[in-house]
Amino acid sequence: MAGARGGRFRLGSRTGGKMMRRACLIAVMLLLGAAALSAQYMPSSKHVKPQKVHVFPTNLVTVSSNSPLYQVKIMVRTGAADDPAGKEGTANLVARALIEGGFGNPQAPVTTQKLAEITRPWGDAAFPTVLVDKQSTTFSVMVPRASWAQYVARVLRPMFTQPLWLPKEVDRLRRDTLTDIQSGLRFEDEESLGLLALDNYVFSGTALGHLALGTVKGLQAITPADLNSFYKQYYTTGNMYVATTINNEQDLSRLMAALPAGEPVYRPANLARSVVAPGRHLLIITQPNAIATGLHLGYPISLKRSDAEYWPMFVANVFLGVHRDSFARLYQEIREERGYNYGDYSYIEYQYGRPQFLFPPPTTSRDQQYFSIWIRPVGHQYTHFILKAMTAELDRFGREGMTPEQVAAAKIKARALYLNYAESVWRQLGYRLDDMFYGMRDQGYLEQMLARIDAVTPEQVNAAIKKYLQAQNLDYVIVTSEANGGKLASDIAGDTNVQSKTPEEYHIAQPVPPDKQQMLDQDKQWAAYSLNIPRANIRVVKAADMFETARER
Repeated sequence: MAGARGGRFRLGSRTGGKMMRRACLIAVMLLLGAAALSAQYMPSSKHVKPQKVHVFPTNLVTVSSNSPLYQVKIMVRTGAADDPAGKEGTANLVARALIEGGFGNPQAPVTTQKLAEITRPWGDAAFPTVLVDKQSTTFSVMVPRASWAQYVARVLRPMFTQPLWLPKEVDRLRRDTLTDIQSGLRFEDEESLGLLALDNYVFSGTALGHLALGTVKGLQAITPADLNSFYKQYYTTGNMYVATTINNEQDLSRLMAALPAGEPVYRPANLARSVVAPGRHLLIITQPNAIATGLHLGYPISLKRSDAEYWPMFVANVFLGVHRDSFARLYQEIREERGYNYGDYSYIEYQYGRPQFLFPPPTTSRDQQYFSIWIRPVGHQYTHFILKAMTAELDRFGREGMTPEQVAAAKIKARALYLNYAESVWRQLGYRLDDMFYGMRDQGYLEQMLARIDAVTPEQVNAAIKKYLQAQNLDYVIVTSEANGGKLASDIAGDTNVQSKTPEEYHIAQPVPPDKQQMLDQDKQWAAYSLNIPRANIRVVKAADMFETARER
């Protein structure tokens, strides 16, 4: 279900456990390799490098591969941001219905079961998957080379050019999606609820302000005719990017000919606020029986991968809160030293699938990004204190920046991450799609990563921090229990009941060692930090009422 919440679909779960175990093993092996890399600063010929890339004058990139399997990724430049008002979820239903809403001959349609039968001889990865985000929709397949012509004729071409939008199948997909929102996201996954709620909250009132899955009311209003209209508008070759390991000209021609013809699509600019909303605003979401409280903050930033400050900010963020890693300051201060939770991270881009994935998946490209901090659930009694702590640390980091020694250490860590980002051709294809989205086709993200990190200076890092990080205008999302929500709102507005751990809870020996005394002194500074969030800027809403419409404020 984690995939579905982010807008991703794959038939069944036949290989899920096996793939997860394999992914975990690979991750462990790569982390060991990354540790070895950290011991040396200069590049080595043994580093993982992206395969040779051939760039064609069209929206097509190929990556060399000797595998007997063809890998194909097709990004359609559309997503939830293009959903018609009042029918949020259209982009997601279109993408899913192309795969399992029936396609081909109306007298003998290829539905989910039939598609599974067709693709089974070619392997599980031949069944198409799709990831729908807010500005991109990416289809992926992996097919034996020898079967490519047959696959195109029986699956790819009719899927993309002969969708049927069978009402029975569309209704089933709608019901599945509503269940994902109303049961799974609202009540079964506290962390995804907070992460996706923040993703909407910072862009409330814009085209980016609702789930990639859609909204409850929007999904209920969508008809098969709406899907067909959306498909005809956005699913054109001119509106697609293709990345593949196919290098045979005949097979490439088959691929491109299988896609619907048409020109690029013009889009009005209604993606984000022109400025960050002034002040601090808090959305408290309450679940009936949440056993701990998750905290999030964020605000829109203008930073893009093509900007000069991107890599200095990348290095800065590695130091502050690199994802799912113990290296960074937030993790060290809140988890490692104090033991409040499982982890604490920060981001300069939206990152899909954070509760599950160790490393950021590609193909969720966006024209508008936001900075965010994710504090994994803490005990209810410590919520107000940790809210102050996360804000105070962001404030301090924005004012103080980094020392040359900190920058050097963060650069070594940033270089080690490259091993994971570029670990497979499958990931490299995804980043090549992102490159085309960001107008960087000839300046690839992975191709430049090590050199750009090497070139970063402390002066550039601190200039970028000053430009992009601030703590005055913030949006917060807290997910807590229903019993705790109202009181927490009053405590935060009134600056009352700020509770940290006691020395006994920290298991500090007497007399207090100097390093522990320093920690306790910092706790006092965090507790005294002024959040200044008036009650009028705090909204308390039940999880059962979330994602009904596109409005979250």
